[in-house]
Amino acid sequence: MSRRLNIWGVLAGTLLVAIALATGVAGQGQQPPAPGRGDGAARGRGEPPPPPAAQPGHGQGKLVIWGDLASFDNPPTLPTHCILLNRFKRGQRVGFRMTAIDGATGETENTATMVVHLNYMGQTIDIPTRWRGVGPFPASEYPRQPSEMWTGVWVVPMDAQPGRLSYTVTATDRFARMATFNPFPNIVPQLTIVE
Repeated sequence: MSRRLNIWGVLAGTLLVAIALATGVAGQGQQPPAPGRGDGAARGRGEPPPPPAAQPGHGQGKLVIWGDLASFDNPPTLPTHCILLNRFKRGQRVGFRMTAIDGATGETENTATMVVHLNYMGQTIDIPTRWRGVGPFPASEYPRQPSEMWTGVWVVPMDAQPGRLSYTVTATDRFARMATFNPFPNIVPQLTIVE
């Protein structure tokens, strides 16, 4: 009996790692250029399209969210664009990459809306995220549509003082489920402004 439980534990752990790797490797992008502009200068701007209809079977389990930080340097062709990073200099674009999963199905919960709550200089800055599951994405950046990704951007102010910042991310979906993401409590991976 305990051998059978151990096997199920290993299988469940392997599945979680596979999901985490798949969503982390999926691509980290921005919106396509605005109509009529081919230089990518307007990527990520404008109103996002509405999310699609709810998927069958969703809304039964918990809403699960997680994410990471990445460099969202412009232009996106820079070698540092979308590199996992937690140390940023003044003027750099901090990218918050998140995903939302329906706990019952294990599928992306595309009706979720997420907001990053960044504590900066004694105030909380709310940074909206955008679901990236719609729109054409450059094939040179994405081997497939990044339908499991939400992104938000904060530009480090030029007068920012070096130090560690804290943030959380909250999410709600059409089923009124709520979830909160807190980065690991270790101080090393926290969002940090450096010289």
